[in-house]
Amino acid sequence: MQITEVTGFGVRSAAIRLRRDETPMQFALFPMLHFAAPSFYAQVRRRLQECAVIVAEGVSGPSLQENAMSFANRYFPRGRQRGIVGQSDEATLPEGIPVIRPDVPPAEPALDLRGIPGLKQLAALAGVNLALVTSVHVISTALAIAGPRALCSKDLEIHDFAFTAREEQIADARLSHMVMENRDQKLLAELVRLHEQRCREPITVGVVYGAAHMPAVSNGLMERYRYRPRSAEWMTVFTQG
Repeated sequence: MQITEVTGFGVRSAAIRLRRDETPMQFALFPMLHFAAPSFYAQVRRRLQECAVIVAEGVSGPSLQENAMSFANRYFPRGRQRGIVGQSDEATLPEGIPVIRPDVPPAEPALDLRGIPGLKQLAALAGVNLALVTSVHVISTALAIAGPRALCSKDLEIHDFAFTAREEQIADARLSHMVMENRDQKLLAELVRLHEQRCREPITVGVVYGAAHMPAVSNGLMERYRYRPRSAEWMTVFTQG
């Protein structure tokens, strides 16, 4: 099952519904990318309105993505984001629906950029603290300079099982694997709890998490309770044009 797709046109994400035969509750998976066109977040928000409860990633409030986009707009005022924005609760989550957040991700570690020749002096002139620059700032700056094509990498393409050698290589990265596995376990534990408590209710549970977490969700729910993908709709994350 393909979860995200990268083509010469742009990037798409599949809204996937998981159901089982024995009980009426279903899960609606929304594989998220944290930088996208506003229309992508609007599509997710519209679909979430039919959910009884939402299981979402992170914490509420201003996001690191939003702050990073502001950073890029401040220092690269002639940037070419072309409508790409950072994910936010306001853009994605409809009001009035309970939101559960299984984990609180740690603050992203800063990148050590101070050894790059000339960058320290340039940062001092601009008033930028390089010790506080994260990889999200780097991504948003790349967006400002190169536009959406900066994000069109095959590394964004995800399947429920490793489909290419590159996907296997990424999955096997030790630190990345440890962090992802820990967060996946917390997410699955919450979905298991919801199934145990409410599976006999005819409700939809929305799962709004980074696309990289979705293989663990679909495989975990299938192994435990025989939830299977029953339908999917492509949503355009952004185009290169």
